[in-house]
Parts: sequence; structure tokens; C-alpha cells
Amino acid sequence: MNSLLNKFIPNSIWKVVLGFTLFRIILALLLPLTPQEAYYWSWSRELALSYFDHPPLASYSIWLTTTIFGQTIFGIKFAAVLWFLGTNVLWAKLIQEMFQNEKQTFWTLLALNASIAFELYGFVISPDTPLIFAWTATIYAIWKLIQTEHPKWWYIAGIFLGLAWLGKYSGVLLIPSILIFTLSSQKQRKWLLTPHPYLGVLLAFLVFLPVLIWNANHDWISFAFQGSRRTSGMGHWEFRFAGELLGSQLFMLTPYLFVLVVATIIRYGRQLFSNLEDKLLLLLSSGLFTSIFFAVVSFRSLVKMNWLVPAYWSLIILGVAYLFQDPLRVKRLKVGVYSSFVFLGLGISVVAIPNVPLGEGNTWSGWKTATEEVSGIRDSLETKGEMNFIFSTNYKASSLLKFYLSDQPRTYAQDIIGRPALQFDIWEKPDSLIGKTGILVVDDRREYRFRRARLEPYFRDIEKVRSVKIENFGQAVRQIDIYLCKQYVGSDR
Repeated sequence: MNSLLNKFIPNSIWKVVLGFTLFRIILALLLPLTPQEAYYWSWSRELALSYFDHPPLASYSIWLTTTIFGQTIFGIKFAAVLWFLGTNVLWAKLIQEMFQNEKQTFWTLLALNASIAFELYGFVISPDTPLIFAWTATIYAIWKLIQTEHPKWWYIAGIFLGLAWLGKYSGVLLIPSILIFTLSSQKQRKWLLTPHPYLGVLLAFLVFLPVLIWNANHDWISFAFQGSRRTSGMGHWEFRFAGELLGSQLFMLTPYLFVLVVATIIRYGRQLFSNLEDKLLLLLSSGLFTSIFFAVVSFRSLVKMNWLVPAYWSLIILGVAYLFQDPLRVKRLKVGVYSSFVFLGLGISVVAIPNVPLGEGNTWSGWKTATEEVSGIRDSLETKGEMNFIFSTNYKASSLLKFYLSDQPRTYAQDIIGRPALQFDIWEKPDSLIGKTGILVVDDRREYRFRRARLEPYFRDIEKVRSVKIENFGQAVRQIDIYLCKQYVGSDR
């Protein structure tokens, strides 16, 4: 058995893969639940073919791991651990097959796992997590096509392409990426004159069919939302967005790996149509289009820090391959990777500190404590026979409340006051809420800002009953306020 595994991936590489997996399991046991994770977890409690703002794959995987480990933080985060175990195995297999150098594979995997971008999604589950896995698997299938010339790999690539779309809509960027590779390769261009690539894409649509069915039954609301929201932000040329993107990518990749990626794009981008070896061309094509596309968009609109992440892994592999051509460059690589691990360690240490005072950057502290207060208030109301429901003015906070309440009941978001609340708009509000007392929970972050005037038309009376103040290192970390909102009159939305 051991010799079979070594033939698949060398023993030293298995140690890297399993070592990082164990590290992520420990982080999943220790680190807090993020608001966005709570939101995706809430979807897993209401399984559907798709959801308002993203496809379903992340939430399906949360459903699986929480079925095994219970409705716990570890149960939620373990979904990310599993996806990234698969991703690391594919990375190891691809690198070793391409370059046949165990030392190079070892250091490339260290570099990939030293980045905050990839380590983060190894223990924080989001749509990006299965997207990265499926993106890698699609490119690996194209690599096997290069090796074997067998058309079956177009269909395997099509299955993983559809899986990428089930992870996140930005998986569609794989199509131009693969097209660039096929057009640029003299050996692979012939496939465009056969039905196989097109049938592979058709197979991807079949895999993606649940999302299409769901949207057809909901007036194509996801595509309208993603399209209108993204394009509406495309204003005049503004360099501040590009500056914000630069700063976020320096953080996500760590400075050394960011420089490595940029240098790789410049070095190999100029050789795109210059008879590059197919394996190098494939790695370049996988990340080039997405990187350039979002870099250009950043001059017109905000580009979130995670949008470029699927582009980076292949560019890091390509960059390390270049450095391994010279022993002196390899020494610099080792120093750079070590520096990235220091950067990564500092980042994780900050998150691991309970109630770390990060201002707006701390999104997770205080909610468990606040929910204990909410439970006491709810019990008191029910003792007096006063029917109630729990809500917040932000869908993420509502999801956290649902998770931390012992019975994990239905909670509500800003849909209660007629404002858009993403997936909460799909989950209809029962008429039975009318006349009940709403227990409103809000915190002092700008994202969750509470404006009393917005609530007054929907309730007969609003009264603050509790404030939960979270402090650490002598600094205020978070204030969460709890209100009783009497006699809900309903919303027309």
C-alpha cells in the first residue's frame, strides 16, 4: 500500500500534504466562526438546488460535514479542510508529473501553503474553497489531455468545469483561460476542429443544471443580482480601487509571493504566442486571463480581495519552476518562502487571539456572549406568554444568532423592515410574525449600522434592553445592543 502511494506521490510530498491538513484541522478546532461561514451554514439547513447569491456546492459540503460532526464550528470548517486536502493532492500530482523533481514539488507546495490566500480557504469554508479545487482539477484534466492525447479528458475537464460553476459563478473564467491555452498551443489547437471541447462544455452545463433550474424558477434572480450588482459599480476610472486591490493582494499572497506572481506574469506573458512548452503555457493560461481581467476592472470598480485567488496557484507553480533552473535562485526562493511563513504565522496569530481589537476587521467577537443574553430575554418573554422572534439588520449577524442559539431557530434579517436581505428574501416570512415582539440584535460595525428611524414604521414601540460590551487589552472590541421591538405590523416587501 505504501509503495502504491509513493508511486502516486512521493513519500516526502505526502508528509507536506498531510502535515498541512493536520494543521488546518487544529485551526478548525481552535478558531472562531466567521459571519460569512454562518451565512453559508444557514443555507445548509435549508437545502435547495441553488441560492440567491451563490451556487450551492459550499453549503452542500457543510451539510455533509455537519451531518458527521454535528452542528458545530468544527463541523462547518471541516468542509474546507476536506476540499483543500483534495486540492493539495492535485497540486502535488500535477507538479510532480510536470517537472519530475521531488525537491521542486516539495518547495512549490510549501510556497502554495505559505500564502494567506490558500491557507485561509483551507479552514474557512466559502464558495471559493470548492472553486479552487474544481479549477485545479479542470487544469489537471487538460494536463492529462496533453500527455495522452485521449479525447476523454475533454469530458473529464467538462465535469470539473461544471463543478467549478457549482462552487462559484466566477468559475466561468476557466473558459477563456482554457481557450487561450488551446489557441496558443500549436499541438493542441487541432482540438478546436473536433467536437470534444464543445461537448465537454455541454457536459459542464449539465452538471450546472441544478442552478439553472433553480434560477428559472426564481426569475433568474441570481444572474440578475450578480450582473447588476457588479456592473452598477463600474463608474468612472478611479485609481483608488486599483490601490486597494494592490494592498489586498500583497496581504493575501504575502509580499514575496506577490512579487513572484507579478514577475511570472511579466516574464511568461510576453512569450504567450512564442512556442512555450505546453505545460508552461497551461500554467500561464490558467491564471493569466483572470489576473488581467480583475486588474483592469479594479480601475473602474472595487475588486474584492478573494476574486483573484483561483488565478494564483498555477502562477506560483510556474514561478517556482523558473527559479529551480538556477541553484542561486533556489536559495532565494527558500528565504522568500520562510518569510511568507512568518507573515502567515503573524496573520493567524492575530485571528487566534480571543477578542482581538481589530476595529472593523474583527467580525466574529462577542456574538456567542450576546446570544446568551438573547436566550435569557427570549425565555423571559415566553414565561410571560409574549410571542417573539429574533432578527438583526444584517443577514450575517442573523446567521450568527441562529448558529449560537441552542435550538438554532429560524432568525430574520433586514427583510423584516422591507430591505433587501439576499437569501433571506427567498425564505418567506410567515404572517404569524405580525403582532409579535421582535428581539433585535445589532452591533457597532458600519456594516450592521442601526438606524431607529428605519424600524419605527414596522413596530409600535422600540426599547433598548441590553448592551454587551466586549473588551480586550484595555480596548473596546465590540458593542452589541439588544432591543425589544413591540408588536410587529409586517412589511409589504
